[in-house]
Amino acid sequence: MGAVRRGRARGQVRFLLAIGAILAFSTAARAEEPPSEASEAAAAPWLSWSPPPECPRADFVLDRVRTWLNGQLPPAGELEARGEVQWTGTEWEVLVAIRVGVAVGERRVRVATCGDAAEFLAVTIVLAIEPERGPELTRAVDPPAAASVAPALEIEAAAAAVQEVRVDPVEREASSGPPPEPPARPVSWLLGASVEGALGALPNFQVGPAVELGLQYGPLVVTAGARLLPPVTQTPPGAVGDISYSLAAGRVGACLLGDFGFTSFGPCAAVDVGALWTQQAAPGDISQTVPWVDLQAGAGARFFGPRVSLALGARLSVPVTQPLFVVSSGETVHQPTPGVVLDLGLQVFFGPR
Repeated sequence: MGAVRRGRARGQVRFLLAIGAILAFSTAARAEEPPSEASEAAAAPWLSWSPPPECPRADFVLDRVRTWLNGQLPPAGELEARGEVQWTGTEWEVLVAIRVGVAVGERRVRVATCGDAAEFLAVTIVLAIEPERGPELTRAVDPPAAASVAPALEIEAAAAAVQEVRVDPVEREASSGPPPEPPARPVSWLLGASVEGALGALPNFQVGPAVELGLQYGPLVVTAGARLLPPVTQTPPGAVGDISYSLAAGRVGACLLGDFGFTSFGPCAAVDVGALWTQQAAPGDISQTVPWVDLQAGAGARFFGPRVSLALGARLSVPVTQPLFVVSSGETVHQPTPGVVLDLGLQVFFGPR
C-alpha cells in the first residue's frame, strides 16, 4: 500500500515539472517575440507608423523621441504624428504629418535607407515640441553612409515642417491669399552745399555758391535750393565805363540715381527762376534787372556715404529768357547763351537709408 502511494506521488511531481517547463518555455518564447503593432499603438496612441517589415518599428521612433525629450511628452490629445514610407525603386520616400495643439504641418523627403526615414520622423516630432533643439539634433544624428539627403538637410527639412506646424490655421488661411505688399521705402532728408561753375549766363565763366534742401525716396532725389553767381566785370567796346553782371536764382531739381557699389549715378534735371542784373560804373552809373529762367538737363553722381556724400553734377543750361544788354551807342555788349553748369559739393542725409 505504501509503495503504491509513493509511486503516485512521484508521478504527480513529474507531471507538475513537465507543466512548469512548458510554461517557462512559452513565457521565454513570448519574451523573445518582437512587439506587435497593437502593443506599440497602445504605448504611444499619438504615433502612427506602419513601415515595411525591414524598417525600424514604432518602438524605435518612440524610444528616440523619449530619449531626446528626457521622457517628457505633451499631454494626451496635444500631439499627433503620422509617418508613411515607401520604396521608389532607388530610395525611400517618407511623408511626415504632425499636429501640435490646433496647428498642423507636413513634409516629404527622400532618404537612402528606411532607418533614415524612421530617424527623420523622430527628429521632426522632437523639433515640433522643442524647435530650439535643432542645432543639438544636427550634431546628434549620425550621418547615413549613403544617404541621398545629407543629415543637415534632413534637419533643415524637419525644421521647415516644424515651422508649418507652428502656423495657426487662421494665419495659414490668410497666407494663402494674395502676397503682402512690399514694405514702403524709407524717406531720407538731405542738406547740400556746393560750388558751381557756369558758362553762358554771364559774359565769362563764373563760380558761385549754391545750397539745397531735399528728400530721397528710393532712387528718386528731389531738391529745392538757390544759387548765386557773383559779379563778372568787363569793359566792352563803346561803353563809357566798366559793366558788371550778376545772377541769383532759385532752383527746383530732381535726379534718378541707381546704386553701383560705393557710388550712385543717374540723370538729373533742374529749373532755375530768378533775375540777372547789370551795374554800369560812372559816369554812366546805370543799373538794369531782367527776369531769368533757365532749363538744365544732365547727370549727377554721389560717392561714399551713407550719411555724408560727395556730389558731382554736369548739366546743359538753356536760358528761356535771353535778354539783350545794349550800351548807349546801340552796341550789344552781352546776351545769355546756352552753356553748362558744373557742381561740386557735399550732401548730408538724415533719417533711414
